[in-house]
Amino acid sequence: MSQLAVGLTSGVVIHVRGDLSKDRTVKQKVIYEGEEPITGLGFREQTKSTILFIVTTDSIMSYNTTANKPTVTTLDEQGCDLGCAIMSDVQEMVVGRDEAIYFYDSTGRGPCFAYDTPKSSLTWFKSNYLVIVSPPVTTTSHLGGSSRTSLSFGPKRNAMSEFTKVTIFDTANKFIAYVGTFVGGIRGIFCEWNSVWIVGMDGKVYHLDEKDTPTKLEILFKLNLYILAINLAHMQKYDDASIAEIFKKYGDHLYLKGDYDGAIEQYIRTIGQLEPSYVIRKFLDAQRIYNLTNYLQELHSQGLANADHTTLLLNCYTKLKDVSRLDQFIKTDSDLNFDLETAISVCRQAGYYEHAVYLAEKFQEHDLYLDIVIEDMRDYDAALNYIRKLTPHEADKSLQKYSKTLLTYLPEQTTQLLIDLCTGALTTTGGRSSSTAKEDALSPTASVKNTTAALQTLSILPFAGTPNDTGSIQSGSSGLNGTATPNGVNDSKSQRKRWSYTPPSARIFMPAFVERPDCLVMLLERVYEKRWGNSAEKLAAAVAASDAASIRSYGNDKHQPNGTVNTVTIPTLSPQEKEERKTIWNTLLELYLMDEHPVPLMSPQLTAQNSNHLSDRERQKRRKEFRVKALALLKDDSVEYDTNQALVLCQLKQFDEGVVYLYEKTCMYTDILRFWMDKEETDRVIESVRKYGPKDSSLYPMVLTYFSSNPEILSKSTPELLSVINHIDSQDLLPPIQVVQALSQSNVATIGLIKRYIGKKIEHEREELKQNEELIASYREETEKRRNEIEELQTR
Repeated sequence: MSQLAVGLTSGVVIHVRGDLSKDRTVKQKVIYEGEEPITGLGFREQTKSTILFIVTTDSIMSYNTTANKPTVTTLDEQGCDLGCAIMSDVQEMVVGRDEAIYFYDSTGRGPCFAYDTPKSSLTWFKSNYLVIVSPPVTTTSHLGGSSRTSLSFGPKRNAMSEFTKVTIFDTANKFIAYVGTFVGGIRGIFCEWNSVWIVGMDGKVYHLDEKDTPTKLEILFKLNLYILAINLAHMQKYDDASIAEIFKKYGDHLYLKGDYDGAIEQYIRTIGQLEPSYVIRKFLDAQRIYNLTNYLQELHSQGLANADHTTLLLNCYTKLKDVSRLDQFIKTDSDLNFDLETAISVCRQAGYYEHAVYLAEKFQEHDLYLDIVIEDMRDYDAALNYIRKLTPHEADKSLQKYSKTLLTYLPEQTTQLLIDLCTGALTTTGGRSSSTAKEDALSPTASVKNTTAALQTLSILPFAGTPNDTGSIQSGSSGLNGTATPNGVNDSKSQRKRWSYTPPSARIFMPAFVERPDCLVMLLERVYEKRWGNSAEKLAAAVAASDAASIRSYGNDKHQPNGTVNTVTIPTLSPQEKEERKTIWNTLLELYLMDEHPVPLMSPQLTAQNSNHLSDRERQKRRKEFRVKALALLKDDSVEYDTNQALVLCQLKQFDEGVVYLYEKTCMYTDILRFWMDKEETDRVIESVRKYGPKDSSLYPMVLTYFSSNPEILSKSTPELLSVINHIDSQDLLPPIQVVQALSQSNVATIGLIKRYIGKKIEHEREELKQNEELIASYREETEKRRNEIEELQTR
């Protein structure tokens, strides 16, 4: 109530400023003078200013009443008739012309609504309703510059045949909310008490009430005006569930019309409120699968899909063969908004292995990845490379499941991977360390001077030494370019430091090698070598010696010509490690003593496929090599193996050197002699009696009995028999009667064979008898002499 504006038909606008409520006028002035009558005025209060809109019949202007030097600014060069300019609730000037309704703010014309009909007055109701009064249909004239005298509503048109039209327009939702006609014309309209009041020329007052929102919506539904219904619901602050119900009805309407694209757009807006199965059932037809795909994709993007929805969406992609959208769905999602296992399963069933593998790798589903690559794609190289990238724990788990299949197709690479895993060489970031690769590239026995065949054999020996932190071979005695360990003791703590994880037991992978014993040999040898490696030079020397004599003498460490004993590095092991090493030891021994030895895995000449075509010479060579390795195992004192079990195995496999060594280890010299006797190995019997006779004299009667057991043996061993008898005689090991009894066990030995021995014994006994008689005589003479001395001392 601080400003007042008065517009006159003369085109003058008077601005009054002051406290109007108390009738204290401060200032009054004419701010505009024009030729056209003023048809509308309105104030617009802004943050720092107050704008006065001035409307004439041919222009629309604005005037800043708070400016220092206010001026009139023309906003539009078209005006309106009297009563056709009104201010809205948001302080915009609403102007009605015959062709449309226009909105103006301080900057100029804003939005407009086309409504082509003559207008005699405008009234604003509530926040968004515009009441439009059209002149009677029989009246075509309207206010112009030549009819200024008939501006007000008066009782000039009182013919009952005239009809005046009243329209209420919803400016927010852009639709006509009410249309009514009044006979005889309208005197005036005013809005109060949330209603529209119409005063007619007939002396009646009409009351218009706004319907409630549910009623409005029902009317709009009947007219299929769903967009208006949605806008109305938004204006009335309806909840999401109610608005979704309107979208559902709109979608149903479009679906019945056959507009499936439009229907699915509406259904998409119901996601989160409407049960998805309602929409899915409608679009399961093959011809509408594209629309269903859009709906399901949006369902996933909002994170509201379950496993069944994922299955259905991926099936839609595969049915449509839409690889690009499938890629977009699977490969561009930063967040997982679908059931992973379901997606992988569907892609796998549909033959889209690349997508299934991508998902499995991206979200680290290692089992699924390997299952697809191995079982479906049969890309075994990719599987092995993937396992190498896993952590040791995951690699262990995967290899336990797939090692048998991988060994069937990639035995060499799979075995190497298992070696790396079980020896601690598999790094936590995947792949093998560079130092491990170098260790495998160079054989620890490369400095041994031997033939090419021997070098190839040594490359897979079990005791090639353990690489220490400096990369040298660690053993108890220097040799083979190795480095001696101080005091012959290996620090297990430093060994554990070399491993970034605890290597799994090689025993758990043994069942996978049931058809590849050659690979198992390689695995166990390398694991044994790198985890508990022992003196490589001893084994190398034994393999380099190809004749049987060197093999028999191999391992006689306690009887070296120079009397030296090689020290062996024995690390401090836990009970689990001891049991692990013992198991590997037993398995290796059994593999070495197999009747048919497998072809070496790394052999450049032979492969597992032609192992059945080996020549007899090659078979013998392979057998000999493995027997040497078996003997090396038996001589490994660092392993607390079961001697009886090893002895039984050696006896079953007819491994003579192993049986003899175990007998010797347990001091069973009688059994060694009896073993060679049973085999009628006279040379070995002779050798054994020479070696063990001084330790056990009971061997001599046995050997005498054996030499005289049959003429053939006797003829072959006569010199040795005489040598044994001479040795018995020289050392006085047995009485002659035992020698005679031993030789008289059979009818083979003759008296002439021991004639010299018996004669020598008799002559020796005669000499002893003579010496004894002389001693007796001397003793008697000495006794008589002593008696005489006693007698003389007593009587004289």
